[in-house]
Amino acid sequence: MQLSDIHKIKGYYNDLVNAKEPLLLKKSMSLQVFYLKAICNYIIYGTSFSEFAGYGFYSKKHKEKRTYMTRRHMFRFFDRYNPLELRERIGDKELATKYYSEFLSREQITKQDGFDRFVEFSSRYKEVFIKKKVGWGGDGARKDRLSSEVDVERVWDSLSGEEVVEPIVENHDIIKAIYPNSLNTIKVTVLQTAQGPKIVTAIIRFGNQTIVDNVHSGGMAAGINIATGQIETLAMDKHFQRYSQHPETNHQIKGLVLPEWEKIKALAVRASTVTPRLRYTSWDIALTQNGPIMIEGNWDAEFYMEQTLYNQGNRKRFVDMLEGRA
Repeated sequence: MQLSDIHKIKGYYNDLVNAKEPLLLKKSMSLQVFYLKAICNYIIYGTSFSEFAGYGFYSKKHKEKRTYMTRRHMFRFFDRYNPLELRERIGDKELATKYYSEFLSREQITKQDGFDRFVEFSSRYKEVFIKKKVGWGGDGARKDRLSSEVDVERVWDSLSGEEVVEPIVENHDIIKAIYPNSLNTIKVTVLQTAQGPKIVTAIIRFGNQTIVDNVHSGGMAAGINIATGQIETLAMDKHFQRYSQHPETNHQIKGLVLPEWEKIKALAVRASTVTPRLRYTSWDIALTQNGPIMIEGNWDAEFYMEQTLYNQGNRKRFVDMLEGRA
């Protein structure tokens, strides 16, 4: 084990001990015992250290642990159900516009489009969002302005060939009131089963002192009831702190019923059927004043937040559905 791994485990231990709602780890469990359990679970179940902590494997029984999609099983799952030759269609944000343009409802531009087209783009949009074509967790994402010629040249010079530029998307007022400084998105996961596409999980994410809503970048997430569109869990951040209200705005999170929920679900299902051989997909959807729009799709979305929020494993359930056993 490397020194960095020891620091990670210690960090998760301290986060669990300090989590206020609910109390996730008995303070009687020493750090040394936590270390040992983390290593054993990595060997036996293939859990990353964050999964070991988030899934509560330090206190779960073997039978329950086997139902979880751990990091070891996750890559095997992707290889079985998502063909390699189709992944770029959804994984590359630039290429995705070719296959999913009807759901995106906005322009995108890249360095490859050329400066003249970028200048034309800037005449329509004065605020933009820049992100990597292929990225994870909001890494490198940023907002910028195109309000002058100087801005346009500066932003153009700053762009890499691996980034896309989009106009700023604004949330629906109800969502924006909870946290206004990021685009807060809804992640809907769909399986392609023998009976057709099935939505299996849904969560909503909010920024928290960040311009992105990704939990790994400082945001928080809460679970959504698939049938009703109501936020049914407390929101949780990467330190396992739980919130019924947003800590910056004090707006209520748990209990909110999302507007246009049936349209949000329909959008995810329709997008998933564009490439049905990708049998496991998730769709990041933004609810705007004009309805839901797709932000991006993923063929490799992790299972971590859903399994942590609901304290239950999804591996057996998902595989049974995909194999026609449920």
